Amino acid sequence: MNKYHIALTLAGIFLVVLLYQLPRTAVNNEEPNDLSSHSFDITKEDAGAITSLKRLVKEEVSENYFNFADSLASLYLRYGFLDSANDVTLKILLRDSSLQRQKKAAEILYASFERASNMKDANAYAREARKVLVAILEKETDNLSVKTKLAMTLVTTENPMSGIMMLREVIDVDPINREALLSLGLLSIQSGQYDKALERFEKLLDLEANDYEAMLYLGVCYLETNKKDKAKLLFANIKAAENADPSLKVAAEEYLKN
Repeated sequence: MNKYHIALTLAGIFLVVLLYQLPRTAVNNEEPNDLSSHSFDITKEDAGAITSLKRLVKEEVSENYFNFADSLASLYLRYGFLDSANDVTLKILLRDSSLQRQKKAAEILYASFERASNMKDANAYAREARKVLVAILEKETDNLSVKTKLAMTLVTTENPMSGIMMLREVIDVDPINREALLSLGLLSIQSGQYDKALERFEKLLDLEANDYEAMLYLGVCYLETNKKDKAKLLFANIKAAENADPSLKVAAEEYLKN
């Protein structure tokens, strides 16, 4: 597998394919009315849960509506039904726009943005996520995680530098902010600035030696700068690590094959 087919959607026009996500077949954003007709690896239990939750959410009378809707959105997201996950999430916000609900909605909308399989969908999900992230940031101006996510959605706009500048603002406040360092490193890879990317990922590994995500991207940087032996060593470490995320181990194994 070519490394650019290892899927991690970075953002809009900066679609950089680096990370092979947990095994599943092609993403289908259609409403999953007949789960059995899709080739997703949906467990029998989850398929039943989706069917039941759809009915309960549609009734909209239960006092547990929000719990049901949250669970349904999460299941849709897990199996790649991104449009459906977003539709449920936006309906929740129409009923309750409290800060707590906004934060939960932001998680779903931003995750859909990250996982989008094409630029059109990534831009659409970014717009929805951005609205909610802006609303949260107005209430919590020092929330650096929200600011970092907002910055990444701005990278998809006509003024991507606004997002990059926002990431730098986060680093100015918190020089060891993992989320911002990781995002800047990925953007540096996308733009071919491997020296800058190396610096970001090496710093992350200095902070946490077992940061396997940073280790994977550092390995990519080594590959791109003709340091194949160093890259293979990192990929081998990830593959052998018992506590590494399965998706990272799969990605490392794919790189080792090439």
